[in-house]
Amino acid sequence: MVYDLLWKTHAVLMSSAYVSLLTGIAISLFYKKRKWRYKTHRALGIFAGTSGITALLIALVMVQVYSGVHFTSIHAVSGGITGLLLVLTPFIGLRIRKAKNKKKHRAMHRLLGYTTTAAMTVTILFGLIISGILMRIPDVQDGQTITAGGVEFSWEIDGGYLEGTLKAPGEGWIAVGFNPENMMEGADFVIGYVSGDEVFIRDDYGSWLTSHDSDVSLGGSDDIIILGGIENRSGTEIRFRKSLEAVDEFDHEFIPGQEIPVIFAFSDKDSFTGMHRGRGKATIRF
Repeated sequence: MVYDLLWKTHAVLMSSAYVSLLTGIAISLFYKKRKWRYKTHRALGIFAGTSGITALLIALVMVQVYSGVHFTSIHAVSGGITGLLLVLTPFIGLRIRKAKNKKKHRAMHRLLGYTTTAAMTVTILFGLIISGILMRIPDVQDGQTITAGGVEFSWEIDGGYLEGTLKAPGEGWIAVGFNPENMMEGADFVIGYVSGDEVFIRDDYGSWLTSHDSDVSLGGSDDIIILGGIENRSGTEIRFRKSLEAVDEFDHEFIPGQEIPVIFAFSDKDSFTGMHRGRGKATIRF
């Protein structure tokens, strides 16, 4: 619940900063002769900087709570760059009137403003991709193999079990999440990796919008049967068996013929908690 509130607050503040920044630039370009131009532009710039920095600080808190590992994605890196620019741009702008070389300071402020806008655009774009808002969901596929986000998932129904194979180009973990409610939340996950000659696969549940925990840690049971796996230069493959029935409250029941959304992700790190390198969505029919 707290994470959900932080995530929404982060999104609102960053959006507000972006709109304020664009409005400030528009006023500077198209209302040069208006008396109120400078004060309005300055107020919007300060608001954009304050809102943006606050949004980025909230993002740091969310990542710290979730994994503790920062700046591992384009969204995070561009967010860090945006934060620096949101401080530097208004700082240079406020110095223009007292500067000896006003023309030079004004040109620098203008360039930083455009750069900040570009950096914030990239940050928001990749944030929307990570959240799944901009990620296209492929049409329902009736076949038993689907590829999404760089992950290939093959499956078959054998008696009362689902037998699945996950393949990805990374040399770390691979995961599939069945029937998520909102982003990762509520998904019935199977996540695994290969280290040396040993295969590790875990039964997980989407506990938050962007995180998952093992069923065992939540009070359930690990109901995944490991069938095998391999890792080489071309990537990683894991094979598993899972009951079609819900064994505990963190499992979903699978009904043959039913259409469900699934999410995929893979990484280059052999762990159950490392950040993903690629991710995707699909809708499948068992």
